Amino acid sequence: MGGAIARYVAEGKKVIKVVFSYGQFSHPHLKEEVVIKHRVEETKEANKFIGISETLFFGLSDTKIKTDAEKYGIKEKVKFLINKYKPEKIFMPSALDPHPDHQAVNKIVLESVDELKKPYQVFAFEVWNIIKETHPALYIDITPYFAKKLKFMKLFKSQWQSMYALWIPVYIRARSYGRKNNCKYAERFYKLR
Repeated sequence: MGGAIARYVAEGKKVIKVVFSYGQFSHPHLKEEVVIKHRVEETKEANKFIGISETLFFGLSDTKIKTDAEKYGIKEKVKFLINKYKPEKIFMPSALDPHPDHQAVNKIVLESVDELKKPYQVFAFEVWNIIKETHPALYIDITPYFAKKLKFMKLFKSQWQSMYALWIPVYIRARSYGRKNNCKYAERFYKLR
């Protein structure tokens, strides 16, 4: 959702990013501490480039967010952050994303929002989705920010395999969603709440 982030920043909105896991198991040939250090540094650099105001790291284990979240009371932390920042909109990965950590984040955030019993707008975005969501869609024109989105993606150097695998789908989706939104490039989000 780099294009939407760039657009919101340009509109003067404060964007807070919460990273649930460092992705430390993505490079099994390197020590976990090395991967974590590199991932934190590149995330901070990329977030500064795109204009994210603040980045928070929960530090949960890669591929174990679901079990770690229960063990470390992450739902309470999410509720605390929502109460603290009172976001206009909350974005998270889709529940239909095949990655188990993305599914876990979706579930944690939705349950947290529902337990707060306040009308927050919650949207899901696609990463690895194959199955299309059935929720109402919000399209955001990112035409002036598309090049910045691509540069943002390139800054995640440790994830180059994932980023390059997403490169063509990102372009195809942006053009397709742009046509539906009468613009050149757009991002689609699903309204869950």
